Amino acid sequence: MTRKKNIISFPDNLNIKLSGIDTMRLHDHGQAIFVHLTFDEKLSSIQSSFFIRQILEKGMLDFQLTDFMFNKVKGFHGPFKSKLLKDSDFKKIDEKIFFESILKIINQERKDTPLISDDRKNTFMEKIELLTKKETDFFVLNKELSDEAKKYEHEWSHALTEYHEFLILNYSINNIFCLLLAYD
Repeated sequence: MTRKKNIISFPDNLNIKLSGIDTMRLHDHGQAIFVHLTFDEKLSSIQSSFFIRQILEKGMLDFQLTDFMFNKVKGFHGPFKSKLLKDSDFKKIDEKIFFESILKIINQERKDTPLISDDRKNTFMEKIELLTKKETDFFVLNKELSDEAKKYEHEWSHALTEYHEFLILNYSINNIFCLLLAYD
């Protein structure tokens, strides 16, 4: 006799769509980039690590990034090689740590770099707060740039002095936002 079992199945082919890219200059040496991804499947029905793995495997966040350039290019994930990233590189953090991390990054004093104006900072934080309403999970890319030229992952890596990446999984509107903060 065989019994029917309830089997949780994952879609073989997630229909991930790049819905938009929005950039915001923070000052002469820094920018914020918001990448908006949408899905046909209900986010809350699938484990977040599966979504992150699919986003990486499909190259949805593959791009080259310098201060004034953001180009979608297969094999490059900002300053990192795409093939070297895995879903476990994204660490889940709570909302409080997410906002503390963002504020620490944008308020940090940097040599030969102006501070972000209060107006620009307020506009930036308002935009983030709009993306993070209700039922949201936060992830941070737990990978740092190398200070040594020999250890740069690819030729564009040296163009950035800082790179920060956050994933915002908003279950209430079924969207994923990737927030990139880059400084040269």
